[in-house]
Amino acid sequence: MLSRIDGHTSWTLLRQIGGLAPEDVDRCIERWMSEGVVEIDESKSASAEVPATVEEPKVDAEPVDYMSDPRIDTALDITPELQAQILEFSASLDKPYFELLDIPRDADAKQIKRAYFSLSKVYHPDRYFRANLGDYTVRLEQIFRKLVEAYELLSDPNTRAEIERTMGVMPEPEPEPVAEESETDAAPERKLPPRKLTKRQTLERLRRHFRLPPQILAERKLKASHFFDAAMVAAKRERWQEAAPSLRLAIAFDPWNDEYRKSFSNILSRNYEQRAIKLLDEADGPVDPGDKSEALRLLEEVLIHRPADPDVNHRAALLALDIHELERATEYAEAACELCPESAGNCVTLARVLRADGRREKAKTVLTEAARIDPGNEEVQAELQKLRR
Repeated sequence: MLSRIDGHTSWTLLRQIGGLAPEDVDRCIERWMSEGVVEIDESKSASAEVPATVEEPKVDAEPVDYMSDPRIDTALDITPELQAQILEFSASLDKPYFELLDIPRDADAKQIKRAYFSLSKVYHPDRYFRANLGDYTVRLEQIFRKLVEAYELLSDPNTRAEIERTMGVMPEPEPEPVAEESETDAAPERKLPPRKLTKRQTLERLRRHFRLPPQILAERKLKASHFFDAAMVAAKRERWQEAAPSLRLAIAFDPWNDEYRKSFSNILSRNYEQRAIKLLDEADGPVDPGDKSEALRLLEEVLIHRPADPDVNHRAALLALDIHELERATEYAEAACELCPESAGNCVTLARVLRADGRREKAKTVLTEAARIDPGNEEVQAELQKLRR
């Protein structure tokens, strides 16, 4: 609860998000005030409630004619429409993470993951392997790093709490150096006795806002810099899995520092690749028929790192089908077909999943497409025979 005291969150909101009973929140705040851990922010009006996050008013932007944009290059291997989409998305990377992923502020872990996968299928650089992308290669890498950053920080409960608390809120000005009090000048510690408040006093109290004293704010920034330095040392040694958690903590203690977030994106991309290679090595080992769920879990973690890999999506679809997880099998089989539309094998797998799910007509449509791609494919003909039977 103490981590939510930022000069913008009122007593009322602290009672709602503190994770304690309201009366326990009151007791904590009163004790912290008496001990000088927090102080009332007199600059805030006591007559109006201030939201925990301040959002900029949305202004409808004028439509942009991207076809007249000199950055659109018809000689590239991606359509002008996709180029315009990439340009538009890359211009919005400074948006709050929730807006970037196009999810509500109260989105759960499943919604965050789905949004990340959906956007990754479009903006993952690997999807356009060997294509002539020109300057769009760099833009796609920047977009994907930002999507990874948003996914990772929102998926972690601690950093998400900090982001929700500080998103759209400007940090307090840097505190002026405060002269240390001598022991003789320091106020004696005193504890507030419990007292009964009138209704008016209670309402006035609940409108109060608090801020961290300059000393505590400086301590948080100092802790953040220590975690950041530790992350940089690990990164120099290419210990990406060690560097990433340290940077998470740096961001949690000082969420307004742009340098921390940029470094986090770069380190995560290295960590993802390293982790994906390790997981694929594990998944490529012999699969125990009774432990296919564990093999699928490994592949699903690889997909977090490589969401645009058609082969991994295809393998995950086959495993999910084997253990009759048809919803997951459909998701991965459709992704494999979308990422590699000229693969008859991917179409066959999707048709098998659809047939197992009772969607025979849709399976027949998919197999018709597979027959067009590879007319002599025996698997396609065998699946069509099963559907006819």
